Amino acid sequence: MLHRSMLRGEVAPGWEQLADAFAEVLTEDAAGAAVAIVHDGDLVVDLWGGADPLTHRAWERESVVLTFSAAKGIVALLVAQQIQAGALDPRSPVARYWPEFAAAGKAEITIGDVLTHVAGVPVLPLRGLTDLLDPIDLAARLATQPPAYPPRSARVYHILSYGTILAEVLRRVTGRGLGDLLRDEVASRLDASMWFGMPASAEPRVLLSLMGPVEPAPLPEVTTGPNAAACDAAYRSTAQIIPVFERVDDRMGSEMMNTPAFRGAQIGGGGLVSDARSLARVYGACVAEVDGVRLLDDETVAAVSADHLGGIAEPVCRAGAGATTRWGLGFEISHPANPMLGTGSFGHAGMGGRLAFAHAPSRLGFAFVGQRMSFPPPGEDSRWNRLLAATAAVLG
Repeated sequence: MLHRSMLRGEVAPGWEQLADAFAEVLTEDAAGAAVAIVHDGDLVVDLWGGADPLTHRAWERESVVLTFSAAKGIVALLVAQQIQAGALDPRSPVARYWPEFAAAGKAEITIGDVLTHVAGVPVLPLRGLTDLLDPIDLAARLATQPPAYPPRSARVYHILSYGTILAEVLRRVTGRGLGDLLRDEVASRLDASMWFGMPASAEPRVLLSLMGPVEPAPLPEVTTGPNAAACDAAYRSTAQIIPVFERVDDRMGSEMMNTPAFRGAQIGGGGLVSDARSLARVYGACVAEVDGVRLLDDETVAAVSADHLGGIAEPVCRAGAGATTRWGLGFEISHPANPMLGTGSFGHAGMGGRLAFAHAPSRLGFAFVGQRMSFPPPGEDSRWNRLLAATAAVLG
């Protein structure tokens, strides 16, 4: 039985199926979540519900959460705006804008290589976890490092180096840090609650991210041959962030990811704090005017939502792993593990089940965030499947 009494918020006429689908999500897990949809510039779905199982605090309209890698989609948007303005060329070397990056064999790595995760530098030069809290110093040290394997020889997801590199490029081009750039070019224009470097004043709105005990990164099974170096880099880049998710004294909610220091740092690869409504409004404004604001023009949307991976293979480093074969210009685009709404979708998923994207053909922005971090097999998140099926049904 569905309990709509678990929900708060509103749906526009014709979008009632989303309320039913979201009620199913909350019935499955009452830890709480939020979903929002902007269609042709209008907020047509704005729902939240559930309660924090740690504090029993109910989700409120203004509740915000860490979005993890959904942050990468917002970094991609900031980059796309600079490309649209003619200030950045994705075909140009990173070193054109950040000369120090050319060191140690990286002179030919392009902006586009970083955006598509083929740059060959997925591993950060971390001396300790607190290095993540100073992205400018971290970028300076990353610039001195050689690639872990030949650039453009393999696609390996750049978990945190993606945001580190692009944030520094944006700082060199605009003179502004990631937080200021997001505020000026996106958030303030749409009255969006969205931060790289969340202010202390927003702390009362935060609901923590809940996950089970962290597991060690699995060792690669490919240790010889042409993909060995790429698989080793993929392993090391994953292993070095595992401590971010480790509990203190086995207390859920005590992880570094749940600290004010982490939320307050401008971590482009995974530190964005936001709510579903703001994410949906921002993505909606990429494909239609929202309150008179359009963030990307049609030409830029077409460019960033096309496949830019160019056939560069992602090595399968463990049996049963699925390889990514399509990627936009910084944005995740529709693929089997994350179809979104099909062709014309561009955005980014976040660890544990966050999802935010635009669908250009229907002029729609979608966002889902939740407290509980769930890790189903790729393409099998029941929360996404329910909400996206209902959205597709409404759109016809």
